[in-house]
Amino acid sequence: MSDYLLASDYASLADYPLFSELSTEQLQKILYICTEKSFLPGAELHKAGDVAENVFFILNGTVEEELHVGDVILSTYKTLSDGDVTGCSAILPPVEHTCTARAITETNVLSIDAEGLRKLFDEDCTLARSLLLQVISALHQRIRTLELGQNA
Repeated sequence: MSDYLLASDYASLADYPLFSELSTEQLQKILYICTEKSFLPGAELHKAGDVAENVFFILNGTVEEELHVGDVILSTYKTLSDGDVTGCSAILPPVEHTCTARAITETNVLSIDAEGLRKLFDEDCTLARSLLLQVISALHQRIRTLELGQNA
């Protein structure tokens, strides 16, 4: 894969709900702070407790998020796929991953530089609002998944 997406990729990125409300100019700004990465099955995208420097947007593949206490896996609480995002802890302080995300299948992601994303949020509140609403919605669904799992 290339290190950066090409201008022709803007249109396909806008097809994903996370980016659907962004203008071409906003998409260009986002892509400027992204790199494409590939993960083989079993590889960690991020690990609980590590400094969170990137948000990972899944282009294709399957990723599981796991909750840990020490070395013990408490729960695999969410399976993510195309269009989902993981590593949201990188967006706001204390920028430490709260879960471990591991590729289940070969997975391709956009790795979004969190510091660059926070700067974009400061510069463009419309971009920030659009992305944060989508991220909050995804995180809310994960919390509900945990709640339902505890009641089962």
